[in-house]
Amino acid sequence: MSVSVRRLGETFVAEVMGVDLSKQLDDAALDALHDAYQREHVLAVRGQDLTPEQVIATSRLFGPVEPHLLEQYHHDDHKEILMVSNVVEGGEAKGLADAGSYWHSDVSYKAKPSRASMLYAVEVPEEGGDTLFCDMVAAYDALPEETKRRIADLKAVHNYAYRTNQQVANVGVRQKLSEEQLAAVPDAIHPVVRTHPETGVKAIFINPGFTVRFVDMPEDESEALKQELFDHCLQDRFIYRYKWRPGDALIWDNATVMHKATVLELPPGTRRTMHRTVISGDVPF
Repeated sequence: MSVSVRRLGETFVAEVMGVDLSKQLDDAALDALHDAYQREHVLAVRGQDLTPEQVIATSRLFGPVEPHLLEQYHHDDHKEILMVSNVVEGGEAKGLADAGSYWHSDVSYKAKPSRASMLYAVEVPEEGGDTLFCDMVAAYDALPEETKRRIADLKAVHNYAYRTNQQVANVGVRQKLSEEQLAAVPDAIHPVVRTHPETGVKAIFINPGFTVRFVDMPEDESEALKQELFDHCLQDRFIYRYKWRPGDALIWDNATVMHKATVLELPPGTRRTMHRTVISGDVPF
């Protein structure tokens, strides 16, 4: 395979061409893919035709794959795949309809957040259902020096139930967490400024989805600082809107971006189904 990589505009998102993920990659292709992952935050490999087994195999090129907490939305035959779908067939939901419909970094609510995620487009509409990505490295670099000093040593609490409870109440399409699921996701505490374990770059590592509060900070001050940082990060200059086509495979670095699905904005009856995997990571520093 002859692999090439091109930026999608002046962004942190790149398209990888010359790769067929349904086949075993040779050493040169593997090296090119990993080099691109080190340089960019989001990789898009278009025009793929992948079985669930091949989605999992591709994900494993980046590390071990871990099942999502919500086992009720796992693929019937492959627990490593979370079904992200708004399709209802025979009265049964095919997947998690509101998955990722808020800004978040995957699995930041665990002591070891996800290294990377992969999302494969099985069925997508011609218009809508885009995914937004936010460059948390560029957002950190653009902070005033005074703000960088203020947050340099801060830590924040992340929790999965924090967002899930809001989704159950406000959207009403997902189930409440069971007692067993709640027990599996206690509070996780992470640095607000995260140093990438491979590249050494720094990024803001909080997100509206799972970040509850800053450690040892009064609630009103904590909420004000969260809002200040989120307002800064979510400026248009840090955001890229990815428009899906069937067969697209995206792999992104959860240490450097947060993302948001726009599936809740789709008209009723619009079908969208994706296969999503999460690659295990390490304790942030």
